[in-house]
Amino acid sequence: MKLLYYYLQILLPMAIMVYLYECELYETTLFLILAYVLIYRPIVDGYRLIRLGQLPKKEFWKMFIPFYGAKYFGALYFGSVS
Repeated sequence: MKLLYYYLQILLPMAIMVYLYECELYETTLFLILAYVLIYRPIVDGYRLIRLGQLPKKEFWKMFIPFYGAKYFGALYFGSVS
């Protein structure tokens, strides 16, 4: 069930951005996409990895480094230990 909540956390904002794009709010959509990629996803992914015990709290800041979370792909999306 926790994996389902994680998927909802990452997919629901994307649905909102698609809706805004279809309403022709292009500048707002671009800003939200940047905020999603650079701020929201590293925070959500970091907290999930901390809860799974894959990432120590003191290394949370590393999630803001581009592609750092790629080595945790299995743990994030499938709930497995990688």
